[in-house]
Amino acid sequence: MTDPYAPHAEFIRPAWQTPEIWRVLVMVVSFEVVFALSPFVFAAFLPTETAVDAFYEGTSAFGTLAQFFSFGVSAIGFLVLLRLLHRRGFWSLVGPASEAKRDLIRVAWAVAVWLLILEFLPPWINTADLAEVRDFAAWVVLVPIAILALLIQVGTEEIIFRGYLQQQFACISRSRWAWMFVPSAMFGALHFWNGNGAADGTIWALWATALGIACADLTARSGNLGAAIGLHLANNAFALLVVGVQGWPSSGVALFLYPYEDPELYSLGIAALWSPWVVFQLLTMILSVAIMWLAARIAIQR
Repeated sequence: MTDPYAPHAEFIRPAWQTPEIWRVLVMVVSFEVVFALSPFVFAAFLPTETAVDAFYEGTSAFGTLAQFFSFGVSAIGFLVLLRLLHRRGFWSLVGPASEAKRDLIRVAWAVAVWLLILEFLPPWINTADLAEVRDFAAWVVLVPIAILALLIQVGTEEIIFRGYLQQQFACISRSRWAWMFVPSAMFGALHFWNGNGAADGTIWALWATALGIACADLTARSGNLGAAIGLHLANNAFALLVVGVQGWPSSGVALFLYPYEDPELYSLGIAALWSPWVVFQLLTMILSVAIMWLAARIAIQR
């Protein structure tokens, strides 16, 4: 039987030049510092205090887009560290450029079509419950800018988790659990802080771990990051551009906005994870990841 992960051997080849664990540890710790400082570096280049405030709030169109563009600072810092510690560059994390571009476009479209179909299935958005529907023409103008900002954001995350960490862990251990699950669990753990309270944070973490495993699998099957970036991009684009809550972070470019609610209302303890509604919500989210993963596999024919 043909090994579906055969392209992975070539993908991780650049990491074999410097596979030492100490380099990975120094890289991770150093990047934590870079990532923490990145918002301040980005804010330093903004022209006014008003722009800086909007950036940190992230609720306006400018603020939301600026937050995602700021990931570019983290990406630059990461690539500098990669050069210093491993003596390699950007494309060693991505794989062959032409194949990555092809897979990115194919998967982004395939997953976007699936998500678009999902939007037309019940439960439908009840416009009577909305606080605001943004001007459609103005929203359409923002879409390509938002896609570019998201490409920087998801590209940064993918070169770190499915590029660097997946490659280096594959050198440390041949076990698929090492290079597929461990970076995905790290990716999921970081998303815990997206939630409000322990239960919501855990849902975010489990969902992001599932997304990470799907992206890791696609990377191993294709031998490049294109499919993973495409899936991640389409997912985040729909989350950012379709529905938001007024006054909540990253709501600045959503077409449909629900009235503001105090996030503390969703700050539930870990015991809430066992309630039927929360279990159903989590299973639905993971099923959605599985379907996006299947759409991506069909798109790249692997």
